[in-house]
Amino acid sequence: MFLQKLMKIKLNPKMLIIFLSLLLTVCAKNLNAKYAMESEMKSAMKGEEYYLNTPKLILLKSPEGLMLPIKKSNYYVPDVTQKEPVGKQVDIRPPVQILALIKASQSQSANGISTLFLEDYPGNLWLEVLNIIKKKNLPIVNQNNHDQTLTTDWIIWKNMNENPPFSGRYEISVKQNERPKRLILRTLDLYQGEKKITDSNYIQRYNNTVLNTIIEGLYQTQVDAENTRVIHKAGSLDVQLSSNENGLPNIVIGASYLTVLDRLPVAIKKIGMVITESRRSEGTFLVIYKPVSNEQWEKMGIKKPGLKPGEYKLQLVDLKNRSSLQFINSNGQTLIQSDNDDLVPVFKAVFSETETEK
Repeated sequence: MFLQKLMKIKLNPKMLIIFLSLLLTVCAKNLNAKYAMESEMKSAMKGEEYYLNTPKLILLKSPEGLMLPIKKSNYYVPDVTQKEPVGKQVDIRPPVQILALIKASQSQSANGISTLFLEDYPGNLWLEVLNIIKKKNLPIVNQNNHDQTLTTDWIIWKNMNENPPFSGRYEISVKQNERPKRLILRTLDLYQGEKKITDSNYIQRYNNTVLNTIIEGLYQTQVDAENTRVIHKAGSLDVQLSSNENGLPNIVIGASYLTVLDRLPVAIKKIGMVITESRRSEGTFLVIYKPVSNEQWEKMGIKKPGLKPGEYKLQLVDLKNRSSLQFINSNGQTLIQSDNDDLVPVFKAVFSETETEK
């Protein structure tokens, strides 16, 4: 576009060539400046600190008889005389916040102490904390079950990109009989190599890191307990024969999608279905069906269905407060009505057994 406009201007051919040469030179310089800037950025990322050698601002002197504009404080850059950390000594990482993973919990951090307040935490908090500390391989040198307090040995933080690494000792205590329950973590000592660290920012960073490790464990404990509760939930599920919007037969289960999704793998295993592939996000299971023995069918009190052994795809669909389950054979065809008729009592029985399995 620019060249088209340029060609409309009547210029001597020699002048035009000179103009274009100058234009290309300017573009090349801009490109070189861009590469130079990228190189400086990469150097900074690698830890090089050329910017620290920037010379100080000097006083502007005007020639005799020339008056400079009046100084305004808006544009005044003061001299920095105080000695603050610079370069690699500056910790540019964001602070470590206490994770808000557990419902009805609050936290606070100050003076090397981090506290987690738990309003309605079920179970024995002290025993769960001990179990998590052992699972996370955090060393313990002293444990007082009566006072529900422990002291850790030195924990070395080798994965925090610091050389030499930091190491710390901590006191962990639980106030279980108070309302709300409290989990308190206090830094006893923090060192980097042989140097004792007194900087409150570093102390709080690693204090919160230890507490977050425990919080993650408590959260996972809650998740596992809820999954177990859903799978073993008491009460039988209503299972009926139905059809989808296309008129194809399927099985409708009177439970939420997530409940059926959690219980289905255990249920189908009881009748000889082995899952070879699953896509839980899509509600899809690929299975190989090899019926269990006649004795096992009798033990479960179920009539052996007429479903042929082989490979099947199970498609679970969310119907809000209900779920539908459709069987598709290796040829991509849905099961006929009689096969679905046989499977209704089977799934009623296996879902009922799954609920009480321990």
